[in-house]
Amino acid sequence: MMVILYLLILFPVFLKKYLDYQDSQRNRVYHAPLEPDHSHEYSHHDRNLYYDQKSQDYFDLVVRCLIFCTYDDKKFNYVADCLSLTDIGSDLCIFSDREEIESLFRNKFISESLRLKIEDFKKVTDEVDEEEWFFESLDLSNDERWKKINIAAEDLLTEMNIKERDFDFALYVPR
Repeated sequence: MMVILYLLILFPVFLKKYLDYQDSQRNRVYHAPLEPDHSHEYSHHDRNLYYDQKSQDYFDLVVRCLIFCTYDDKKFNYVADCLSLTDIGSDLCIFSDREEIESLFRNKFISESLRLKIEDFKKVTDEVDEEEWFFESLDLSNDERWKKINIAAEDLLTEMNIKERDFDFALYVPR
């Protein structure tokens, strides 16, 4: 009986991941007119151009994620009606998308000197399982991993010279 219940709980998680994956694959179709003399493969430059056009959006998402990750349980409770840990867990995937992050370095949204700190931040956030984000089982006041995430996010925001740490999460649209 518990196995069936567990499967019923996990089914929506896997279904959402599958649908997100399908959607991301659809979004990664690059369509641009090719000149007759060129090969039919897209060059590295064309791929970069695609991501570079969205660099501002990627940067905004990174900053929002970092700001949220500086919140403690009191600040989170203030925005909990319009933002969930599930949302932020999904948005943190930007740190795993190499091409999106590379576009931020390439276009100088983030200084190259912060590459290791970005990678370290990703490692710290990866310590929280996907299910913990999804089921919002992270205890923001006591979890040592969340405290590490807090410190790493604060450090990155400071290094990036982001002075404004408040965000109107009522306007927040998850990725």
